[in-house]
Amino acid sequence: MKENTELSQKFKEIIEKIKPKPAQISFAVINLKTAEPEIAGYNVDEFIYPASIYKIFIGAEILRKIDTKILNLSDIVKIKNLNAVDKDIKLFPKGNNYKPLLHSGDKVTIDYLLELMFSRSDNTAANTLMDIADREDINNNIILPNGWVGSDITRKFIDRLKEQPKYQKSAITVSTSRHLVEFFYKVDTNQIVNPWVSSRLREYMEKWNRGGRIGLDLPEFVDYYRKGGWLEINGYKHNFLLAIKNVIKKGHAVNRWINDAGVVTGKHSHYALALLTLTKSKWPWVKFPMRDFSRQIHEIMEEK
Repeated sequence: MKENTELSQKFKEIIEKIKPKPAQISFAVINLKTAEPEIAGYNVDEFIYPASIYKIFIGAEILRKIDTKILNLSDIVKIKNLNAVDKDIKLFPKGNNYKPLLHSGDKVTIDYLLELMFSRSDNTAANTLMDIADREDINNNIILPNGWVGSDITRKFIDRLKEQPKYQKSAITVSTSRHLVEFFYKVDTNQIVNPWVSSRLREYMEKWNRGGRIGLDLPEFVDYYRKGGWLEINGYKHNFLLAIKNVIKKGHAVNRWINDAGVVTGKHSHYALALLTLTKSKWPWVKFPMRDFSRQIHEIMEEK
């Protein structure tokens, strides 16, 4: 895919002015309004922890298996105790479409699990679906055929010693903005497996809960389907004195990953984007300026 170097330069200028400066950042955009797709970005091939964005690969393989009649959306699945990792109801605030936490022993459909995984990034649903999809099948049918070598998946919040032997020493989940933006480009152009799988992925991702989710959020968007990812390791919550020691010794006590990927349709724009960031800070209130960053990117794409 051709790189738009002029656009990459504009993104570079924006990123190099970001305060606080991220410890890591990988950003990519594919313009979907040009005759031929063009990619632009910054550190597009840098591998960073994507947090929950990796769940898009699980969803793609589950839907591939449904399309080939290996599975059905109506199949009933029993939640295993090992996979029931979401415990904090505060993560899923009550609203018009509120659904309770999944618990060990619950029996639900694959369709319900997919909706929870994409709409509220439910980790119990994701772990369960990963087992059904099979990690090797996700790798062999989704990741490798598309050239996304190095992007990986692991179950979340599970002690590695409780994993199957071959996964107990697996590397941390990583991806790049190039891999993720290409995924969304292919979803939007019906190339993830086939048009049916691509369209169903879009449908599930359009259900994401905007309330309380960290992602792009601008009124100028006509439409935005996406998958976000967030993780915070806050030393102050666990050991205040140790956190202060880390500030003195390392210069930071908080690691925060704020990531987003999806397809935006604006008044005059249509583009896929992927953003992976890691911010290391002394204080827990310091965050990557997602809203300001996305506004600047969107203004540039609207001009295109």
